[in-house]
Amino acid sequence: MKVVIELSKEQASVLKAQAEAQGLTVEGWFQEIAGHHAPPGSIAHLQKTDPREWARRFHEWAESHDRTTPLLSEEAISRESIYPDRT
Repeated sequence: MKVVIELSKEQASVLKAQAEAQGLTVEGWFQEIAGHHAPPGSIAHLQKTDPREWARRFHEWAESHDRTTPLLSEEAISRESIYPDRT
């Protein structure tokens, strides 16, 4: 699908600078944004992805999670807690 967006020169300049700051073209940056809002249904695209790009996306995904979520206690992740019928 091809989308044409009319922007002012100032808007285009700002978007280009933001994309370049992430090492992307404007088109690549918009593709990344689209991927966040409409992720592909399979992981087939990852099989064609450069390993460095895959790692970058993985780290981006990992960093997107809430860091204030409390960690599980040692008891909560113990074998006895996970498999109560196997002692």
